[in-house]
Amino acid sequence: MKRLPLGIQTFSQIIEEQMVYIDKTMYIKPLVDGYKYVFLSRPRRFGKSLFVSTLQEYFRGNRELFKGLAIETLQTGEWVEYPVIKLDFSRLSSVNGTELSATLRNILTECGNEFGVEVRGDADIEFFSSLVLNIHRKFKQPVVIIIDEYDKPIVDRLGDHAIASGNRQVLRNFFSVVKSLDEFIKFMFVTGVSKFTKVSLFSGLNQITDITFNKKFAGICGYDQKELEKHFEQHIENVAVDTKLKKGALLKELRKWYNGYSWDGNLRLYNPFSILSFFDSGSFQNFWYNTGTPYFLVELIKREKFDITATGNMIAVEESLSSDDLDRPQLKSLLFQTGYLTIKKRNRQEYTDYFELGFPNHEVESSFSRYLFAEMTNTEADLTGIYAAEIKVALQRGDFETFEKHLKYLFAKIPSNLFISEERYFHSLFIMLASLIGIDLEAEVNTNIGRIDGVIEFPDKIYLVEFKYNKSSVLAVDQIVARRYSEKYTTTGKKLIMIGINFSRENIEILIRE
Repeated sequence: MKRLPLGIQTFSQIIEEQMVYIDKTMYIKPLVDGYKYVFLSRPRRFGKSLFVSTLQEYFRGNRELFKGLAIETLQTGEWVEYPVIKLDFSRLSSVNGTELSATLRNILTECGNEFGVEVRGDADIEFFSSLVLNIHRKFKQPVVIIIDEYDKPIVDRLGDHAIASGNRQVLRNFFSVVKSLDEFIKFMFVTGVSKFTKVSLFSGLNQITDITFNKKFAGICGYDQKELEKHFEQHIENVAVDTKLKKGALLKELRKWYNGYSWDGNLRLYNPFSILSFFDSGSFQNFWYNTGTPYFLVELIKREKFDITATGNMIAVEESLSSDDLDRPQLKSLLFQTGYLTIKKRNRQEYTDYFELGFPNHEVESSFSRYLFAEMTNTEADLTGIYAAEIKVALQRGDFETFEKHLKYLFAKIPSNLFISEERYFHSLFIMLASLIGIDLEAEVNTNIGRIDGVIEFPDKIYLVEFKYNKSSVLAVDQIVARRYSEKYTTTGKKLIMIGINFSRENIEILIRE
């Protein structure tokens, strides 16, 4: 059984040490033959750096590494070696523009030393120009430029507008020189998480092609279902034995937990980091989410009082997913680019494509819900998880006293500055609470004479939930009765229980009627 490349993003090491490798080299030829300047956006830990490393080895002409891979047959001509400038911007300091500029010059100088050329200049753009020109003069070949995590110095400072703007200006100056170096460049590939910074950073480089939503490259990072089952066959069988799950049941759980990312609305992909971590541990956990807390997203939601009821159900066009306003960044755009939302469906109306967005999978939805709920109710995330789990058990057992006590405790801790006097606000918090513990809650369920706020179904019982704000729980339950919401479920043979919840700034009132 091949070793898992957990935490390893170097193509040559994976191949030479015969680790599990999912072949993505079939994308190299159309990429290089079709474009000169390319940009790709994908979430963190999604395989961007490994593809960057693969490209680097391809342009270095290291044909031996690609034996048995798709590119070996696609590359019919000679393998030409080019000098490759590979820059990892995650190494740069984001403390402020001055620090960013200093560390940028340092890595350019290091790169020059590797090629044995001198790098000089009074400004960042002169350093970069000097590096490219001197390498070209020495090797008599056009230069390949690969930049990974181009936006890290900005994304890391989104919570501080002044620093983020200063860092953006440094990077804008850096990229502004690329256009003048065109004749010395063979190919340029830039990756990052965000697209909103790309808009202004590359404004002078108007010929760069964004392949983020290009259907031809939808699978360039991540694993599809066939790749998962082919390359992890032995790992799947081992985990199935250890967990006492049948192979089909295990694959179904894997799809639920880690599949679902899409950039074309058709091909569904697994997050590589989560899959590798799962097979390493043998248990279902929130792996990807725990590698980075979306602090700036939560702060943005709190500061702007965004409608959090819409975080799992949004409509967008491609342009709306690219925002360049650091003063008022778009939540929809940030959630998509950072991987918390994905394309569930791609539709076309006349000549315009639009996307239906939603959470990609259970790992992302439950983790994001727990963290966001904890922030919105001013409780610790771990404590929120404990109380939420006890609420689930209470509903399963019909322990209404515990359910009411824990629910009141969590909702009573909402800070006054985050309190929104609307029914949908509390409705969304309850949905998040259900999501983070895996309660099967259907929201806004239509019947022939109305719409139920929420339906929670267990093997032996069904809860019909109605929310009110500044009214009464009696009114909520009476609405369930008057509009005969239960009729839709009478043939299930399950026990039907009505829950009316009324929220106000001072109190939470709950009425349960069987």
